[in-house]
Amino acid sequence: MPSTGKETPILMKDKLRTDSFAALKDHNQPRVDVLRFLISLIDKRALQLPPGQMTEAEEIAVLRKELKNKEEAREMFVKGNRDDLVKQLDYEIIVVKEYLPAEMSQEELENIVDEAVLSEGKEFGKVMKVVMTKVAGRVGGEKIAPLVKSKISNG
Repeated sequence: MPSTGKETPILMKDKLRTDSFAALKDHNQPRVDVLRFLISLIDKRALQLPPGQMTEAEEIAVLRKELKNKEEAREMFVKGNRDDLVKQLDYEIIVVKEYLPAEMSQEELENIVDEAVLSEGKEFGKVMKVVMTKVAGRVGGEKIAPLVKSKISNG
């Protein structure tokens, strides 16, 4: 089939689906369950966006949010002495992390924030927008915002 010049990027959901089928063939039901759940979260987010607007960055944001939810739930289960649920969440956290890009180092993040402050001035919203675009899912906003505030007030 000839190329149209507009190739559809391979999205995270496609990889999750392929890996889910492989896990099913390997009779690894816990992995299948986690992957299917992640696919459903991405599908749900895609329905909230205009058709065709789901990007890999959006998918990564969905996975990051789910990772954060699982880590918070794990903390609660540890406090409640629910070792069975802690063990299950540990496995789910490992699986989710497999699909996330490696986090950016603090030094790399600080350099990007410094560049954004130089180019955009001291307006928090503009700096955040530039930084969030450049890091594209490799660092969560909860780590970026305090750093931007610090750089703007001290810079």
